[in-house]
Amino acid sequence: MARVPECQEEMMEFCSMNEEMPFYEDQLCLAKNAAQILRQCASCSQVHCACEMDIQVTITKRVPTKGFRKTVVIVVAVEKMRMKGKAKAFTDDDLLNIVNTILEPVPFDKSEFTYAADSVYRYTRAVSYDIQDIKQKSLVLNEPAQLVAVYLQGSNINHAVKLKMAVYRPKGTVKNPIALGIKGSNLCLSCVPKEGAEGQPELQLEEADILRHIDRTKLGRFIFNRIDGENTTRFESAAFPGWFICTSTQPNEAVGMTNQPGQVAIVDYALTNQKNLV
Repeated sequence: MARVPECQEEMMEFCSMNEEMPFYEDQLCLAKNAAQILRQCASCSQVHCACEMDIQVTITKRVPTKGFRKTVVIVVAVEKMRMKGKAKAFTDDDLLNIVNTILEPVPFDKSEFTYAADSVYRYTRAVSYDIQDIKQKSLVLNEPAQLVAVYLQGSNINHAVKLKMAVYRPKGTVKNPIALGIKGSNLCLSCVPKEGAEGQPELQLEEADILRHIDRTKLGRFIFNRIDGENTTRFESAAFPGWFICTSTQPNEAVGMTNQPGQVAIVDYALTNQKNLV
């Protein structure tokens, strides 16, 4: 009597499952075993064949992929070679080149954005002050519209102007933006380019409403940076950084602008009798 082949033994003899064998090779091996067994069973007696059963064989072709694990292994290997050769340190560009070699290249787009800074000074409140320079000169309004620093005594002190100061929300600096006006009038101090003197500003008085939000692109000439010292205050033009409101060392001179504080002019002031304006 002919010996019936044992399917289990034949399969194990023909193909062993090696852990190192890739998945698609395992599938191909099993498919070949199944085909061979079917051929062997075809010659067997239907009565005695132990392989008579309903067998469905599915052959799956798996396309080998380049996995992340392989990429990591290659990266480590390259780094070790670099360390042995004492080459430069492994950089992000090196990693990107390897990834693009192993995997599909990944495109990178560089985008540039330009953000417009807020040009509006946000009004918060208004206060008034008595003001004198550190030489105790007061400010007096002369006609038609000019501030002069003079010494006042006795009843003449009533001729001194009081400052109307509009305070705006700081923009993240130690300099506090403000606007200055003459209390009891609509006249405000502004810093504008001096005619015939390129890059040099001058101080003037003009009518304006400063008790509101100010757009610096249109009314930036009215904005000054208030810089407080220990007991004194300076006013720097926001339109002309480095230029300060100043008085002369001599009395009866007009209030102006200087970029040489402490040398030819006085830029430090004492502010007293603060009062909030409605």
